[in-house]
Amino acid sequence: MSSQYPSRETGASTPPSPLTRVRRKPSRARYDTAAVHAVIDATPISHAATVRNGRPTVLPMAHGRIEDMLYLHGSAAAGLLGDTAAGSPVCVTATILDGLVLGRSARNHSMNYRSVTIHGNAEHVTDPQEILNGLRAIVNHVAAGRWDQVRKPTSAEIRETGLWRLSLAEASVKARTGSTLDPDSDRAIPVCAGDSVTVLSPPIPYNSRLRSIPAISRRPR
Repeated sequence: MSSQYPSRETGASTPPSPLTRVRRKPSRARYDTAAVHAVIDATPISHAATVRNGRPTVLPMAHGRIEDMLYLHGSAAAGLLGDTAAGSPVCVTATILDGLVLGRSARNHSMNYRSVTIHGNAEHVTDPQEILNGLRAIVNHVAAGRWDQVRKPTSAEIRETGLWRLSLAEASVKARTGSTLDPDSDRAIPVCAGDSVTVLSPPIPYNSRLRSIPAISRRPR
C-alpha cells in the first residue's frame, strides 16, 4: 500500500495525548490501533463535528477506512469543506450500541457500548485515484463486496462528490460491558433488571441474487 496511508503498528498502544485521554472511567479506555480499527469497521455511520461561524456543527456521514486513514463522504458543496478550509479542526465519533443495562433504580440504568473518538484536521481529497480508493472503501463498508458489483463513478459524478480523509493517529476507544451495578440494598426490588441482548442488527452482506432489500428485524430482548 502506498505511503499516503500512514499507520501505527497494528495492536500497538500509543500513549494518549491530552485530546484523546479518557478521564472519566479510564479503565474502560483503549488506545491501540486494533481497538480503534475494530470499532470504526463495525459502525455503520460516524458523526463529524466542526466549528462553523463560531458554533459547533455535527453531521452524520458515511465512512470507510484504509489502514490508518478514515475517509468521509459527502457532497462537494458540503459545509465540511468550507469549515476545514477555514482552519476548523475536526472531531469524529462512532458508537456501537451493544445493549441496554436496566437497573433496579433510575440512577443505575446504562448501556453497553463501544465508541471511538478521533481528533485531527480533515484533508480534502483531490487526487483522482485516491478518490476512487476512498469511495471503494466507503461503499464496501456499507455493503461488503458491493464495489465490484456496481458501475463505477463517472468523472462528472466524482466532481460532484466530496471526500475527506482524517488520520487515526489521535484516537481513543471507550467501551462498557456487563450487567447492572445495583447495590445489594436494591436487589429485592421486584422489577426486571439486567443487561439486554444486542439491539441493533449487523450489516447485511451483499448478495447479487437479491433484487430487493430484505427486511431487518431486531433480536428479541
